[in-house]
Amino acid sequence: MKVSGVGFLLFLSLSWNTFSQACSESVLLATPGKWTEGMKGSTSGISAADLAREKVIVGTIHKIVLQGYKPQGVDADYNGVYYRSEAARSANMFGYNLRFMPYVCRENAIEKAHETNTSLSITANQIPFGPEIYEPFIDSSPWDAGFRSMRKMPVDKGGIYYFVEETGLGFGVRGMQYTWLITYEDKLPFLYVSKKEFLEKKRAKLTAGKEQEINTIKSTYTTRPKAEQDAMLQKSVKGFEAALAKVEAYLKLPDDELTKPAVVKQDPNDFLSHLFTTPDDRFANILIKPNPGYFNKKLPLSSPQFITVVLQGDEKNPILGKAMKDMQQGLDFGKLKAMLGK
Repeated sequence: MKVSGVGFLLFLSLSWNTFSQACSESVLLATPGKWTEGMKGSTSGISAADLAREKVIVGTIHKIVLQGYKPQGVDADYNGVYYRSEAARSANMFGYNLRFMPYVCRENAIEKAHETNTSLSITANQIPFGPEIYEPFIDSSPWDAGFRSMRKMPVDKGGIYYFVEETGLGFGVRGMQYTWLITYEDKLPFLYVSKKEFLEKKRAKLTAGKEQEINTIKSTYTTRPKAEQDAMLQKSVKGFEAALAKVEAYLKLPDDELTKPAVVKQDPNDFLSHLFTTPDDRFANILIKPNPGYFNKKLPLSSPQFITVVLQGDEKNPILGKAMKDMQQGLDFGKLKAMLGK
């Protein structure tokens, strides 16, 4: 059959319209994704033996993820991450990162986005959801809490500690962060700071801060009239003494109250003071400190002694939200837990 030039152009036009209609959210969600290995992390400062073991462990993590998750509507960009050994640490930090790169409709074609705000990290011997408690803590200001802190208190769910919180994803976008802390049975790699320990350190910090403030005023304002210096000293000392009085009052609480975990927030009416609050307060800081007794020191530095899984992203985005849900449902936490101490 002979097709005229006009007829052929009409056919192309109809085909193009059909394709443009096909590029939709439902089509994107049904499009199988690909696995892509990304940039390899730095390996400097790691012994050859430790690095070889860590790469094997990261490879095992990747296999666990592969077995439980099939990307749909996204490409799964993954890579291993390795950190130099630190003498102060009982185990090396290393892990596995995965970025969900969504497919989008662009000019009637399915394309892979160039950026994403949704990711998965599975790390050994590191707590990436909060401050790194095994790093040196510089504590110099009298108004600081004096310890590192977390925003949420993990809940034990079937031998795995878990919590969820809202988080910023950049450019004003809010999303969700799910965290699982996989540990040896009934143990945590950190300790909660008691109210008494917090108050005693706070008292020492305020006392030292008061003396430092007095010395600073005396050495800095030597040309000012004595009456003016005395007024400045009195005002400054008064603030420290008021904060110290609050600490002393708290220290008179019953012993069973003082042994509870310190959950604090800055006093909005007094920058030198803290108030005790509850973990569900959005301004709460749950104070923590290292737990050196957690680690089995007979194991190699490259052994995973606890594993943290963090899944965060934009659940409101249909493509990324489905990827997060599929990952949660498919990831085998039992297999990850079985890797501890190996």
